[in-house]
Amino acid sequence: MRTICIKTKVKKEDLREIREWFQTLKRRKDETLQTLINEEVLVESAYLDLQGDDFFIIYYLKAKNIDKAYDVFNKSTHSIDVYFKSCWQKHCKGRWELEELIDLENF
Repeated sequence: MRTICIKTKVKKEDLREIREWFQTLKRRKDETLQTLINEEVLVESAYLDLQGDDFFIIYYLKAKNIDKAYDVFNKSTHSIDVYFKSCWQKHCKGRWELEELIDLENF
């Protein structure tokens, strides 16, 4: 099992659309969860972070195999995945993998 945490910059003027993007994922929870099952992702979380005047999405994934999860996601034609990819491409600038300092689990 592996965990990854990603940081990507977003524009302040896009925050309304970004919040709608993640609300859509919540509203379409059954579809979203099905894609997580397909990707063998156990945990997927996203947070909005403000640093100075800059906004970032912090994205956390825990999967059986991160490479496999990305491969399945990238090849997916599920409408919720297509929507996610479109939003990511539109709103996210850059991609930095954060340094893991500790990752414990008890499940």
